[in-house]
Amino acid sequence: MRPSVALLFPPLAAAGTGLLAWLGISVVLLHARADLMPALYPLQASALLLGGALVVIALVGRRMHARDNAALSAPAWTRRADLAAVTALAIAAALFVVLRWVPAGPNRALVLGLLGLALAAAALLAIAGAALATREDGADPLRIPARMLLALTLGLALLFCLMACQLPSGRGNAGMLLTLALLGLLLAASALVRWREHDRSATPMREARRARLIHAALLAAPLACWVLATVAPAMVWLLVATAALVLAGILEHAPPARFATEYGAG
Repeated sequence: MRPSVALLFPPLAAAGTGLLAWLGISVVLLHARADLMPALYPLQASALLLGGALVVIALVGRRMHARDNAALSAPAWTRRADLAAVTALAIAAALFVVLRWVPAGPNRALVLGLLGLALAAAALLAIAGAALATREDGADPLRIPARMLLALTLGLALLFCLMACQLPSGRGNAGMLLTLALLGLLLAASALVRWREHDRSATPMREARRARLIHAALLAAPLACWVLATVAPAMVWLLVATAALVLAGILEHAPPARFATEYGAG
């Protein structure tokens, strides 16, 4: 498997687990609302399927890449993150069954609330485990919260896209873009702090500087999309903002030198 393809697996896993986390949180908050839940079933089912598919693709692809590269050894936190991700998939499957086939009632609402809470917890553990499994040179105390924020931002962007496609009230909602813009700026600020701390102990390569500029521009893209939504349909710019955040996720998970090698930057 090409190494450049392997760069896609961490952000795919982050987006999938982030989407499952937000779905679990929404189910916890809304499981007792009998007046709202039926209208949300298609959206919740789509989110379960999309989030689960992204996590499965990432897990299977990463396993295949590790098998093709026998020298790679998975650290303990990678195995724990994979276990949490598989647990989230199992809970998501159970949640899908309950949403699809269990009749409405008090017992169903209770089960939905418990499953939603378990799904959010497992997804967040998978995100944290994946961040802890990342081995990078130098101390980076902000890496774990930054990776968790990135995963939740990617998941929220996907959820917004599903809402815009399936809910009548979702179309043309610039508030979604504003939320992504603020999260993108927060991610950019954390990246700047992390880069500054890294540069105190090492001189960045020219390729690293170029990758950083691209990364910062991608994180700022949702803000530009929010501004442009005043003169064009918000749905289009929501898709553009989501794509920019996914590309920023690829850069976040790929060391700048490796990104330069794989994609010809520099």
